[in-house]
Amino acid sequence: MSSIHAVEAVLRAWDPIGAAPGEFAPADEYDSYAPHIVSILAGGGSVEELANHLEHIRTVTIGLPADRDRDMDWAGKLIVWWKQQNERA
Repeated sequence: MSSIHAVEAVLRAWDPIGAAPGEFAPADEYDSYAPHIVSILAGGGSVEELANHLEHIRTVTIGLPADRDRDMDWAGKLIVWWKQQNERA
């Protein structure tokens, strides 16, 4: 699985809209955000930087209220996943 596809799967679980992509919304609902997230990860971005980006997607792009704790949690999960992938390489 490519990095972008793996991040797309994480974004479907993050699901800030609560639309259950693939079930109640198009499966690719959040896919367009994955390449930039992979770029942040590949550039050594911090949990804080990634959470800021998720928060921007949530509040500015999608127009939902902020949920900093959830975005920090998912940013942390993405960072851990990225580090594990790169340890295997």
